[in-house]
Amino acid sequence: MKNKPETIKPKRKTELKPKKLLLSKKEKQAVSPHAHMFREAFLPDRRVRKPLLVREKPKRSGGVLSGAILLWVAFLSVTTYTLFFSDFHKIQIIELSGTKDISAEDIQSFVRDRLAEKTFRFFSQDNFFLAPTDSIRNDMLRAFPKLATASISRQFPDTIHIQVTERDRILLWCSGDPCSLVGDDGVAEDGSSSMTPSNEPFLLRIIDDGSSPVTIGEPLLDPKSASAIIRLAQALPDRAGIAVTSPMHSPSRVSDEVRITTKDGWDILANLTLDPDKTIASLLLVLDKEIPQDRRSVLRYIDLRTENKAFFAYSDWTPPPDPTATNPTATPATPTPIQSGTPTNTNAKKVDNVKK
Repeated sequence: MKNKPETIKPKRKTELKPKKLLLSKKEKQAVSPHAHMFREAFLPDRRVRKPLLVREKPKRSGGVLSGAILLWVAFLSVTTYTLFFSDFHKIQIIELSGTKDISAEDIQSFVRDRLAEKTFRFFSQDNFFLAPTDSIRNDMLRAFPKLATASISRQFPDTIHIQVTERDRILLWCSGDPCSLVGDDGVAEDGSSSMTPSNEPFLLRIIDDGSSPVTIGEPLLDPKSASAIIRLAQALPDRAGIAVTSPMHSPSRVSDEVRITTKDGWDILANLTLDPDKTIASLLLVLDKEIPQDRRSVLRYIDLRTENKAFFAYSDWTPPPDPTATNPTATPATPTPIQSGTPTNTNAKKVDNVKK
């Protein structure tokens, strides 16, 4: 028997079936997030949700708030007592500098009396923080008219420093009664506190012959004129050796003229607009060159109101005889006009170019 040829059957191509992969839940959600959402939307959720616990905030107790308020009240009370009532800030030391003729004890006593006063009936003014230094300074200048300036400073915790300067003279303008104090700025001030025995050696009175009314707080003299009066009053005894008397006289406060009477009885007429040093130099030159020593006892006045010129007259001058006494038809002599502030004697001798 013949062997039959073998038929070779082609092999079937085996289809590779995809293997099922075992994926975790997270991997499934990553592969198919939509399916996971679909399942959660339609399938019941088997997870048991625990209820949320809401914690309530603890309520503040009223005791804590009351304690805080009490602490603040105690703090403020202690601070107020320490600052305004404790002796720690009480002014104990008053240092004073700059006095020359005024007693330092008098100023310190005055300041202590002012510090002993009360503010609002409860607070003492001797407290470092409550001391009214500006008010004390102004009152001190009024009480001591010889003081020109004053300043008060504090040094913690219980010291104040007072720095003062004094005037050389206290200038009073007397146009009626009472006299007014002339300040350094020429303004009229109350002069009642100047009339004390301690101030008497330093008073320099000017009498206004025109008796013009004076208003306190308004300008009275030009500051340069006031300074010239004081400089003349100082230079006459110091430089010229001429003692003067008080008061001086002025025709009016706008005339810028003053008549100074010496203790020998003769007058000096001065122009306050001129330099006082030049006025004194002219006076010394006239006394040295024109007026002999034996004639000074009968000297009536020296007029220095014109720059570089001087006029002087004697008191023993006799007027010339009247021509009408012997000849009734003769023309009477014409009297010489008298300038304001000039003595009635008219036998003045003129000296020109009064210069050294």
